[in-house]
Amino acid sequence: MYIQRKIEALSKYEYGCDLRRLYPSQDLSNPLYWGSAIASVRPGECTTPHKHDELETFIVLAGKGRMYIEAEEEDLEAGDVVFIPREQTHRFQNLSNQDPLTFITIFWDSPEAREQIKTYIDNQTNAINSQQGDLSQK
Repeated sequence: MYIQRKIEALSKYEYGCDLRRLYPSQDLSNPLYWGSAIASVRPGECTTPHKHDELETFIVLAGKGRMYIEAEEEDLEAGDVVFIPREQTHRFQNLSNQDPLTFITIFWDSPEAREQIKTYIDNQTNAINSQQGDLSQK
């Protein structure tokens, strides 16, 4: 069982918000092909506009914000979920001047993850083929 205790977790200021990475974690021995973090945008602030080569979704936990994805914008609140396609510039603005905007981000399907999966499958296939070759020679 893997547990990341809030009291022991480190948050860093990244992308214009307080971010605590949940996965992948150095404490887990198996590589994960997705990642997750809990983020909090300070009152009246906005995340840094950015884009990346993986897919991403935000699940709003608390507060009210405005999501910008390319030329689109939409107000979101606790319980709302938004999907962000790869290579789309996005930012999340906290509409409150008093309360934080808190959300979970989950991201997946990066080129690096796809390459790791391909390598793993190739290695497993080669191992099976090698074993079958050894058996046919007996």
